[in-house]
Amino acid sequence: MLPPNDVLYVAGAVQPADITKSNQAAFESGFLGFDFCGPRPQEVTPQQFWDLNRVNRDTDFIANKQKAHAASLPNYNAKHLREAAARSDENNRLVQGRKSPTHPQQAALDRILRQERKLQRGDTVLSSTEAFYNHDTLYELAETNETKPLSTVRLMNRNWSNQYRVLHHTQTRPSAAPEAQSGERYTEKLTQRAVTKIFESGAYVAACHDGFTTFLTPTFSPEQRERIFSGETTIGKEVSRFLDGLKKMYQRGWHGINTDNEPFELEPIEDPFHYIWVAECPANDDGEPNPHVHILLQWTVEREHFEAWASRIENIWGHGFAKLEKIRHTKAAGTYIIKAVGYAAKGGNANQGLIKGNRYNIARCSRAPGWDCLASFEAGNMAAIIKELGYKLEQWRKPIDRYIRRLQKQHDQTIKAKAIAKQAKKPKEVQQKLSARLAKIEHQMRASRDQLKSRGVYATTKNSYCASFDGEQAEEKAFDFLLWAAGARGWSMESKSDDDAYRQTVNEAKQLACIEYANKYERFKEKSAYWQSVLSDPLVPNETDNEAELAKSMLIREQYETHALAA
Repeated sequence: MLPPNDVLYVAGAVQPADITKSNQAAFESGFLGFDFCGPRPQEVTPQQFWDLNRVNRDTDFIANKQKAHAASLPNYNAKHLREAAARSDENNRLVQGRKSPTHPQQAALDRILRQERKLQRGDTVLSSTEAFYNHDTLYELAETNETKPLSTVRLMNRNWSNQYRVLHHTQTRPSAAPEAQSGERYTEKLTQRAVTKIFESGAYVAACHDGFTTFLTPTFSPEQRERIFSGETTIGKEVSRFLDGLKKMYQRGWHGINTDNEPFELEPIEDPFHYIWVAECPANDDGEPNPHVHILLQWTVEREHFEAWASRIENIWGHGFAKLEKIRHTKAAGTYIIKAVGYAAKGGNANQGLIKGNRYNIARCSRAPGWDCLASFEAGNMAAIIKELGYKLEQWRKPIDRYIRRLQKQHDQTIKAKAIAKQAKKPKEVQQKLSARLAKIEHQMRASRDQLKSRGVYATTKNSYCASFDGEQAEEKAFDFLLWAAGARGWSMESKSDDDAYRQTVNEAKQLACIEYANKYERFKEKSAYWQSVLSDPLVPNETDNEAELAKSMLIREQYETHALAA
């Protein structure tokens, strides 16, 4: 039989409590008051209550005994007891621990290091555009034919560097063309396109013309700086005048006096005059603009003629002093020359200063030849394929990049430690040990970078319109990529050539690729269909929804009871 309070609680959902109390006699006298649902439960006897309460009784007895035992012990300091126990363990242990205690702020330092590592990882994928504009989305756009007009895929080649690339080219509509530039031009730093041209020109000269050999840095006198800042002239005009004089000296020959005070005469040079120059105007220590120019030249003289040559160059410049440096190991695979060009083209440095007119220039003979188009195809879903390739390559590169960053950090710390040891006049053994560690780290970094380059395939998710291939097998890799795209990802591979025989050859290659990669294409379609079904499934309700529904029901009941009592 239900207790009276339970009856009032259950009946409160439909009627006030006072009405239920007035009808309680009828409730007890109804059919529920009889043994309709079986015999009534008998009351618990004292012996049964004693047996059921045995567990609680034993628990209370043991707890009281423990309290009494703790109260009977002498009043020793708990801190001293822990120190004595730790000292005893330290003396009796087999393995000796560290002598220095843990740093009291170790927890705070660990928290700072964890935050630093988290910041180095960068943003998650969900907070970037890749969560909404990834290669899966591009595959869907290709199926809707939204990117079909004005887009082509070109297979391109560059002979001097043995490079191939697959370029997704989109023709700009005449109405969307940018406005023509007019008026005076001011720049604050090199653009990414300019930096690319400078690096490519440096690599071209290193690969085909034995590389640059001289690094020249001319500066401006105070009088010339005033003329530049007042607008009477520009850095580009002064550098052009200077290079014209150097070119005449290079092609006509010149004479002078060597270090032995003997006259000499050098014959004209028939080779092209290679150069690259980059200007910058950063602020000096006093906050004043400091315009100067970096120039790369392919021109060297004998040691005994160097002083006369440097003096002649400085006289041609005529606006201050010119610093000449020899670039060593010019034939060492172009590595040093690329570093020199990178120093001249500090594109990532935002403090290059404001410059009017040209900021850089490259000799016509030093400019890297452009790409040659070998074949053109319909675009299809190639943008999605290139983006997927870039995503997979980035996943492959990430562990190696993290390892290189750790090595770079160790490299910087070792350089600082070596400088401190040298300044403190530590023994030679310590300095040699640090030098050996430095050489080992540099070797590991070089091996890791070689591992990144060994694949010979370059693509990124930030640029879904180009995939390049380098190395001796670049041509084979480029053609394999096109066949894989046609067979494993459903690329149309429809040629735009007017040659019927060539188009027939391309169609036959596509059919063979479809047969070769049929299983991979089926798995790709099944995986895409599965994830599309997962994306279209309704969301599973979570616990917060249930809590909200419960709170809503309780509020409705409370409002109902309030209105019922008021009535």
